[in-house]
Amino acid sequence: MLQRALKMAFWVCFDHLGKLLIANVLSFAALMVPVSLAWWAMGVDNPTVVVAVVAGALVVALVVVVPVCMAALAALMKELIETRDGALRTFFAGLRRFGLRAVGLGATFVAAEVLFAVSVWFYASRFGGSMPLVGYGLSALALWAMLFTGLTALFAAPALVQKNGGVFATVRLSALLVLDNPLLTVGMAFALLPLLAACVAPPVLMLLSIAPMVAVVSSAYEMLSRKYAAVEAHKSQGLQGVPRIDFGDDDDDYLNRGFRDLLFPWKG
Repeated sequence: MLQRALKMAFWVCFDHLGKLLIANVLSFAALMVPVSLAWWAMGVDNPTVVVAVVAGALVVALVVVVPVCMAALAALMKELIETRDGALRTFFAGLRRFGLRAVGLGATFVAAEVLFAVSVWFYASRFGGSMPLVGYGLSALALWAMLFTGLTALFAAPALVQKNGGVFATVRLSALLVLDNPLLTVGMAFALLPLLAACVAPPVLMLLSIAPMVAVVSSAYEMLSRKYAAVEAHKSQGLQGVPRIDFGDDDDDYLNRGFRDLLFPWKG
């Protein structure tokens, strides 16, 4: 599934590069507002002002800007994957339709990550000396909870857009997807690392930073949707055993192309 998801994400970005460039630049511009504010605060002599402004800018970026932009991009990706076409108006419609719930998701995940991070430090420092087994054991559990929360957040934007549920329903669905598909999720996370590394380059950061990552997670969600649809069809027919999952490679224009199509796109 991971190979198919990456292949689909590549061709979605390749076919609709113009739209995604514009959507990514808009997302980047929104992200630059709190980043610029934090950068300005770093030059202030008052440490209290620096800490307050930088912390506030970080909260705005992680709780508001990034989740909302990812939800809007996921709405656009949904249209591009399902119809092979789309318009920027879908991006703006996604902002209006999913913006508030995306902020709720951002607040939920950031609060959980902060809580677990504090727990990692607290249990190790508080009980590490007197009861090391308990202290470091609880600290390790909190660390794993941080990792699981981060992996769960990867599916949040496509899950919100696809199911149109509330904040906690989306978190629950995303967590269940991670638990049921750990190899795909971890593989997807590792596949995103090169994209994050590429974003260090300023032109890439501005033009194609958020959009390709949303393309990967949206494509992975699409593969999981096809998997579960095949499983449900298998059960509804009263069949036993492991179902054969047809991902529709032959009928999906994003999945039935290869390197030759990249070199010679005019040859059908």
